[in-house]
Amino acid sequence: MTSTQAAGTVPADRHPIVVLAADENFAMPLAATVRSALDNLAGDRRLRVYVLDAGILEATKNRLLRSWPDGRYQVEWLRIDASKLAGLPESGHVNLVTYFRILMERVLPADLRRAIYLDADLVIRADLGRLWDSDFAGAWCLAAQDCAAPYMDAAEALANYPSCAPYMGSARPVPNFQALGLPADAAYFNAGVLLADLTAWRSAGIARLALECLDRNRQHVQWWDQYALNVVLADRWGRLDMRWNQGMHAYAYPTWKRSPFDRQTFEQLRDDPYIVHFTTRDKPWRPLCRHPMRGEFFKYVDRTAWAGWRPAPAPRIELFLERFRAQERRLRQNRKWLLNQARHWLRRNRRTRAA
Repeated sequence: MTSTQAAGTVPADRHPIVVLAADENFAMPLAATVRSALDNLAGDRRLRVYVLDAGILEATKNRLLRSWPDGRYQVEWLRIDASKLAGLPESGHVNLVTYFRILMERVLPADLRRAIYLDADLVIRADLGRLWDSDFAGAWCLAAQDCAAPYMDAAEALANYPSCAPYMGSARPVPNFQALGLPADAAYFNAGVLLADLTAWRSAGIARLALECLDRNRQHVQWWDQYALNVVLADRWGRLDMRWNQGMHAYAYPTWKRSPFDRQTFEQLRDDPYIVHFTTRDKPWRPLCRHPMRGEFFKYVDRTAWAGWRPAPAPRIELFLERFRAQERRLRQNRKWLLNQARHWLRRNRRTRAA
């Protein structure tokens, strides 16, 4: 593996560069995400914020600026033409804005050497300066293993797979990993929090490689741009403490023994996350959200120009539909688990016979 960062180096500038992407609909979550970062940033640091803008109105931008304390940040709006990404897979609560992060090397100023990318649906509970100071140690980016889909093939990588499989988001987040030459036990990361070596990304042409990957493998793409980043950065990324990106699935596993993690990792992830990431469609601003950290999200909303905002109560029909959808998801998850179990058993059986 090669890297443009010398081992042991830390950034000369103490002020973290933070990149987020949002459209008008995500302005309020963006306000809360940045406010939580500023409120937990060391007093001698400031944030340099770049917003990859998918059409935020000028009045909303002014409201965002009123949401953040003067003197603690600088912000630049980079308008991105989402039509250039037309044709890439979209579904559910995800639109083309999610692909903006793969364009960072192209749209950020050329003199920037590193940047923290943050999704706009986070609560940041720790000093981002600690993440900013991390050593790449030869990696092209640092990221946290995805707690919903920790390996290319969890059935092969985990000895306790049968116990934790019912609670996973996906056992094979890159379905064609074998055809791509990726090992079954390779870790898979969540792209909602990244520390990117922009110099290395530009040198390698990560944006081009990711877009080509998405086009070439579109029938296999799961979880949008995250699929491409895990493929093109395979064996070129370094692991962050998982507390830097706690996904919703941290609460799905009933005990550490029925999770993909050891006891210490599991308990730290559940009890002391540095960043809470609302990874599913069940966002805290939706009326039916039951996320354990929902109250903390609104604590930061109330420190922005959206103070006091809460979603309207869900009508009864929506409650019924949500229960129906939840049941449908459970049935789909059980069917997926049974198929994975059968596939796992067949592979083990073949190996036993071959031996």
